[in-house]
Amino acid sequence: MTTQVSGIAFGSKGLYRLLVRCICLIFALAVLFPASGLCKTERLVDSNEYKDKDFHKGIITDYKDMVEGDRVDWVWVSPSTKLSGYKVKVGSIKNKSDSHSKSMVESVDSILKHSFGDLKGSKGTLTAELCIYEVQNFSPGKAWIPYAGGHQMQAGIGIEMILRDQSNKTIAKFRHFDRQGSDIKGAAQEVADHLVNYISKH
Repeated sequence: MTTQVSGIAFGSKGLYRLLVRCICLIFALAVLFPASGLCKTERLVDSNEYKDKDFHKGIITDYKDMVEGDRVDWVWVSPSTKLSGYKVKVGSIKNKSDSHSKSMVESVDSILKHSFGDLKGSKGTLTAELCIYEVQNFSPGKAWIPYAGGHQMQAGIGIEMILRDQSNKTIAKFRHFDRQGSDIKGAAQEVADHLVNYISKH
């Protein structure tokens, strides 16, 4: 039996070979151009978070180059920079949130210093400029929010971080908000863990 395809006659074996080749071609294209590669990574300035009228700014002056990070909300790292090769020390911490608790700022500072102490890079030390841009205290009343109530009622904190090298050049920027438990310390530790995890893997 022969089949006519675009004016060319194929036997059953020829048609089978043609189908196999088409399938192989489609598979090869799928490998070379995965779906994730066709989707652009969202930029902070294009997000609903940034467009919200209540967007809290920290110490970062330009958000245009920041994109979604690996378990970190938003990040930018200078091209060719491998953060995992560096140690990190806390240089300064500012509080631009609505919470003016000095003890809270000191606790967050201590948590971050302790967490960054786990980074053992050998290329040198980066200085972290930090800013608390938002604080949300534990709120049992939010427990009734559909689906996310249990999470939303937890204490939350948002931190921006700028990493600078020895010449004071900015080589990375981070912005991350997280929640954990009933105390801001737990939320701060969660943020610190995510920042350390990102730096150690990138």
